[in-house]
Amino acid sequence: MMRLSATVVIGVVAVLLAGSGVARSSRTGTQRVLWQAPVLAGDRVAWGEEAGAKGSLRLWTRSRGERVVYSSDSLDLGRPLAASARLLAFQRSYPGCPPQPNFVCPQVQDALAGRPTGPFRTLVPRHTCFASTGRALAVDAGVASYLEPDCAHGRVRVVVRDVAGDRPPLVLRDAAATGTCCSDVAIAGRFVAWNDRGRVVVYDRVARRRAYRAIVRAADAPGLELGFDLQPDGKLAVAFRLIEVAEAGRTTVSWFSRSEPRPHVLPIHGRNTLVRIAGNRIAFERFSSAKKSALAVTDLTGRVQTVARFAPPLRLRSGFDFDGRQIVWAQDRITATREDCPPPGQGRPCVLLESGVTKIWLRATPAGPARLVERLPFTDTVAHPQP
Repeated sequence: MMRLSATVVIGVVAVLLAGSGVARSSRTGTQRVLWQAPVLAGDRVAWGEEAGAKGSLRLWTRSRGERVVYSSDSLDLGRPLAASARLLAFQRSYPGCPPQPNFVCPQVQDALAGRPTGPFRTLVPRHTCFASTGRALAVDAGVASYLEPDCAHGRVRVVVRDVAGDRPPLVLRDAAATGTCCSDVAIAGRFVAWNDRGRVVVYDRVARRRAYRAIVRAADAPGLELGFDLQPDGKLAVAFRLIEVAEAGRTTVSWFSRSEPRPHVLPIHGRNTLVRIAGNRIAFERFSSAKKSALAVTDLTGRVQTVARFAPPLRLRSGFDFDGRQIVWAQDRITATREDCPPPGQGRPCVLLESGVTKIWLRATPAGPARLVERLPFTDTVAHPQP
């Protein structure tokens, strides 16, 4: 269910970051904390990080290495990036008025998009309510799909727009925000997908009609934590688990297609609901045990290729991206932890602090060598929630 609510206070994960603009490449000795998982922008890699209390979007190329393409303390580092070879889209969050005594400003959100190197222009207009806690932006080639809330009327819209072609937006779905639609979107080729309770609607934006509806679970069944992704022929990959066991239970991985719009459940289990599908292969984090997992790619029959394995002190950090040719991910190596507690009488809880290094890796699939993209050291940062 989607809920729109005015926001006054923002958590640490949501916003560290107002200024704007493009900065030059930055390689300093300060700690760099990865927040937004690396995504593929064609043959380039983009990610979001925080350093020195400011957020930045970084773009890496094989020829130039990494550089900052956007820097601002308004970046919403808790929300995922969306990227293609032609577009980079991201969300921002910032106070809606200048600081005033005895007055708390409402928090404003918007989203920007543009070429991966910039400049970036408004994609989703300013709003003072949250439309989604999931994947509210998706891009493919020069086209973006996104969720646009209407806070005044309690509505949410699934919108598609040809950003590169400077075309006007097209509304695909307009629903009550208190209903069962929508918290996530995906786009590939002519198809756009969004969730509606235990179902995923796959829509043909060219023909302007629904292609099919993937029923993951009956509408009156208990709630699901659900993730999904599309490939250009309309195939849909889905990972899900019951909400009662969210963040603890294993996920079921399956796929659907236009010609066979029924679940094809694979003989594998994921650790979370993040999936990517491209070229009839599905990337996911495979469940091994409570403390062990693997980044893996499976074909549509369940034959699995392992990309990387994780066990303490190693872990997958923030997610991954996959385009059928290559896969990118971030990996933490935790070197030290400590509990930080306040003096007696203070209200804040104890927090776990971690030190270590995050490495971003890029690998051609199915059998290419892994290439180190960037190394981000961190010291005494609050333990980062994993997907």
